[in-house]
Amino acid sequence: MPFITYYASDFYRIEVDLKGNLMHSEWLRHVTDDELITGGTKLYEALRDYKVERAIANGKILGALGPKAKDWMANEFYELLSQTNLKKLARVLPDSVFHKLSLESVISRAEAQGKTRFEVKSFSDLEVAMKWLLA
Repeated sequence: MPFITYYASDFYRIEVDLKGNLMHSEWLRHVTDDELITGGTKLYEALRDYKVERAIANGKILGALGPKAKDWMANEFYELLSQTNLKKLARVLPDSVFHKLSLESVISRAEAQGKTRFEVKSFSDLEVAMKWLLA
């Protein structure tokens, strides 16, 4: 798949494959709450601008999220993504059970508030996530 880079920093990268109607984002290190919000906002902007319907968010390397980041994700981030053409989001979560549960609780809060208008599934393996996304 021919990916082009939409955004790149020392902590986050977003790539788009327009022909494949696919976006791939990857956290490159542990991040601060403000960095997570910056990266999440860039993901929203990429989805809004390119209008792709499928995205994979690789957070395998993410550590614990602070309260500010968790609140922003649950209350704003998923609602922003719901304003795009996104239909399927595959999330690749960290191996740490603690970090995985932290990220799962965020999506559960967003879903309970009706802020997700797309299908979301979490994975521990990038290849399995990609297969689900392309199915």
